[in-house]
Amino acid sequence: MLLEAKIDSLNQAKVEGYIQLENNFLPQPITFLIDTGCSQTCLLPDDVVRLGIEHNNLPIVTKTIITANGPVNLKLLTKVEVSIPIVGGLFENKRKIIKFPINELAFLPPNLSYKPLPSNMVFSLLGMDVLRFFPRWTWKKDKLIMDFGKNELDSLIQSLKI
Repeated sequence: MLLEAKIDSLNQAKVEGYIQLENNFLPQPITFLIDTGCSQTCLLPDDVVRLGIEHNNLPIVTKTIITANGPVNLKLLTKVEVSIPIVGGLFENKRKIIKFPINELAFLPPNLSYKPLPSNMVFSLLGMDVLRFFPRWTWKKDKLIMDFGKNELDSLIQSLKI
């Protein structure tokens, strides 16, 4: 089974997935940037606003996170499900959705100086908590192909109780 990420004009690998918040009935589409430097999947401010996440009363994570842009204070959502489309089969023509339950999903709330980005620049980060299940990566001209390993697939099935 493969996860295919498209390479954009800036050579960034992105995958289109879905996010299901605890209080929403329908999964919402979301664009994730493949970020191997991010240990946990994280929502960025534009997606927080777009998804209508009420964050004012949520506590700040007690540990300040250091990013490439400096220190940030994150907040947490509980009981979130990230769904990623994968392909498989002999001719890679079978499509499935794999759901990754995340007990605590970090997000960066918009601050007072927040200004929305153009829609083609909006993405959140798909971190190693999900990417670790894809041990073999192959770069092609316009996409990054990540392959489940047998051990990783067994581990995923065990951890998700599929």
